Amino acid sequence: MFFSWLIRYGHVAAATLWVGGYALLAFVIIPLIGKGASEVLTRLAVTTLRVLTYTGTLTMGFGLILITRTRGFPHLFGSAWGSLIITGFVIALVLLGLGDGALRPAILAIPGTGDNTRARRFAIIGFILVVLAVGVMTAAPLVV
Repeated sequence: MFFSWLIRYGHVAAATLWVGGYALLAFVIIPLIGKGASEVLTRLAVTTLRVLTYTGTLTMGFGLILITRTRGFPHLFGSAWGSLIITGFVIALVLLGLGDGALRPAILAIPGTGDNTRARRFAIIGFILVVLAVGVMTAAPLVV
């Protein structure tokens, strides 16, 4: 019982950092970089994004363990619960790709161009996706 709680706690804590990190990037750090490209802020944004990659991976890892502690992998296909879990996992994979493949290069381009539009757009998309993933995953335990 304690182990299941600990895994669920780790899953939720890592997801919370993921949501908060994308909010911080989209609504604080990247807009500040856009007002005046700063090497310190750019490094902070890239470091924050690196942390988001790790917390996202950790969230997914805890989630996979949770599957074994709840309904199990056989129920992933052919059930509403499984559909929600798979949807959340796919969104999480898209988020990892978005962060490392699109957002990081866009952040690193800001000092050279002075334009933060692309980075801000990717960060907001990431924030929306991570909130969507949380919504999908919180619905999963409620369905049959």
